[in-house]
Parts: sequence; C-alpha cells; structure tokens
Amino acid sequence: MKEESRIKSSFMDSHRIDWQMVSAIIIVSLIGIMTLWSGSIGFAIRNGGPNSIIGKQAILYVISLICMAIAAVIPIKLLRAVLPIAVVLCVIGLSLPLFNPLRMTINNARRWIRIGSFSFQPSEIWKPVMVLYLASFLEKRKERLVESGLVVFPSIILVIISAVLIFLQQDFSTSILVLAVAFAMLYLAGTPFLFMTNLALFLILYGALMIFSSQYRVQRLVGFLMPDQHTQTVNYQMYSALRAIRAGGIWGKGVGLGTLKFSSIPEVQSDFIFAAFVEEAGFAGVVMVMGLWSFILVRAGRRLIVSDYFSRLAGFGIIILLSLQVLLNLAVVTGIMPTTGLALPFFSAGGSAILMSAISCGILINLSRSSRTEMIMRAAFRRKGAAYD
Repeated sequence: MKEESRIKSSFMDSHRIDWQMVSAIIIVSLIGIMTLWSGSIGFAIRNGGPNSIIGKQAILYVISLICMAIAAVIPIKLLRAVLPIAVVLCVIGLSLPLFNPLRMTINNARRWIRIGSFSFQPSEIWKPVMVLYLASFLEKRKERLVESGLVVFPSIILVIISAVLIFLQQDFSTSILVLAVAFAMLYLAGTPFLFMTNLALFLILYGALMIFSSQYRVQRLVGFLMPDQHTQTVNYQMYSALRAIRAGGIWGKGVGLGTLKFSSIPEVQSDFIFAAFVEEAGFAGVVMVMGLWSFILVRAGRRLIVSDYFSRLAGFGIIILLSLQVLLNLAVVTGIMPTTGLALPFFSAGGSAILMSAISCGILINLSRSSRTEMIMRAAFRRKGAAYD
C-alpha cells in the first residue's frame, strides 16, 4: 500500500513544471532584454528615441512568456491534434510574404507580413511547427523507416518546399537552418545510411546553388575567404563586432558602459547584439550565458532520453533547433563563418524571433515533463513485475 502511494505521489509530481529549467530560461531572457536595452540605445536614439526599441520589445517579451507558459502546459494530445491545421496555416503563411500586398520589405528581404502596426515573420513560427510535424510523421512510420528511407519522402518534399519559400524571401540562413534541423531529425529517427548520404549530397548541392545564385552571397563568401581585403565592405559588421568583443576582455566594461554599440556596429540590435553584450560583460558573461543554455538543454535531454518516441524525437529536434541558432549566430559574430542573418534567441530584437524562442522553450518544457511521466510509469510497471513495452 505504501509502495502504491509512493508511486502515485511520484506520478502526480511528474506533472509539475521543471522550475529549475524555467528559471534558467527566464534568466537567459532577462539577460537578453537587458542586453538589448543597453546595446540598442545608439540605434534607438537615431531612429525614434532611446526607448523606441526596448519599449516595444518589452511588450513582446511579456506576450512571449505567456505563449511559453501555454506551450508548457497544453496537453500533448491536443498539440498533436491541431498539428495538421498548424502545418497548413504555416505553409500558407510562408507564401504570403511573396504574393501578398501586405508584405513588408526591409533591406531587400521580403520576410514579413504587416497588418496595421503589427508585423510578423512566418518562417520563425514554422521552425517549431516543422519539428513537431516531423516527429509525428516519423513516429507513425518508425517500423518501416528502418527498412527504406523512401517512406519519409512526403515529409522531405514539404520541408524542401518550405525551405524554397523561405529562400525566395531572401532568407538564405533560415532556409539552410530548416533543412539542417530536418536532416538531423531524420538521422536521429534511424533513416537508412544510404538514403541519408544521398540526402546530404542534395543539401550540399542546394546550398551551393543558393549561394552562387546571388552576387551578394558570393561577395560575402569571397570576403570570408579573404577577410583582410574586405574590411570596409562585406566584412565591416564582422570586424566591428570583433573589435567590440576584444574590447570586452575578461570581465567587460560593465552594463551600459560599452561604446562601440553606438555607431561602430550597424544594426547592432539584431543579429550582432551578442557583440554588444561581450563588450559590456566580457568573456565571463559569455561563459555564464553558455552555461545557462547548456544547463537548459542538458537537463531537458536527460529527461527526454527515457521518453516515448514522439516526445524524444520532438524534444531533441527543439534542442537541435535552439542549439544551431545560438551556435550559428555566435559563429557569424566571431567571424568563424560568413556573415548571415540569424537572430540570437531571447537577445535579438524582433517579435517573431522572441516568440519562436519562447514557444520552442515552452514545448521543450512540456515534452520533458511528459517524459518524466513516462519514466515514472515504467518504474511502476517494473515494481509490479509486469512486462513493459
């Protein structure tokens, strides 16, 4: 009787939110919004006032936290039930910036839809939806998948269509990110090696064609290969960011005391916001933020590893999505790879980006909580001597 009571108590505890993970996510987001406030002041003063960016972002931050809370507690069965509708709406949304008169163009990129004073980027919402769709699709075909990779062909076609639509919006980096995440999930699902090899060759060819289809992307690639000859053109942002990073040293200049953010780093509030953070927080700040991200992802991964097929695959898909987005942004800022446009989760300005980050983290919390339930149930069956499949 006591054993059954303890199992029941453990099962009830498994439905509780992992508050340590939530706390780490909130700390990262607070650091991000503080960095944006400090780093974007120079840009904001030139474009509407000192609080023109942070005021709007603070509202979006609150909305995103509410969305994260909803994503963290919504039943997984309900989430999967509405998934087909979400996929259809997202694909339609991806086509709207190309064909809709409500589209908004910034720096020759057509990534946004504007409705009144509100604008959003459909490709950001598609990222977590795609992860859930692939996990659900692969789960239904897991027995046949190990025999032939052709069973995943319909999902690959949908992902490629979405990647092409995103590319046509002049968003090459997100297009590649979507394909990379999908490729990683297919690998984790156990897709046959020969099929994965052919798919990898296709992705390499796709990336090469997309790069050489644009003179500007070719210039960025040439600038990356010969950095010292393009410091005032395509590499200007990267060199400015590296100056700020070097200026930060080990401990940084202190919050609000950075100077290069005012004019040296173009569009510092978006893709290069981490350079402003390093100038003020130094290497110690980098270690702290990366430690928090590692804590979040490792803690979620440890729970997901013992979960059911869908939760495990979807959860690790979200982990891959967030990890790639963070690592690729830092690689661009530090000059490890050519300059491209990828937002840093919870740091970069933009409503769609912070909404994607919050929803993704909410889903990760939800899936890791579900995996805890699965682990408790397995333990309960083993204690009772029942076979568990």
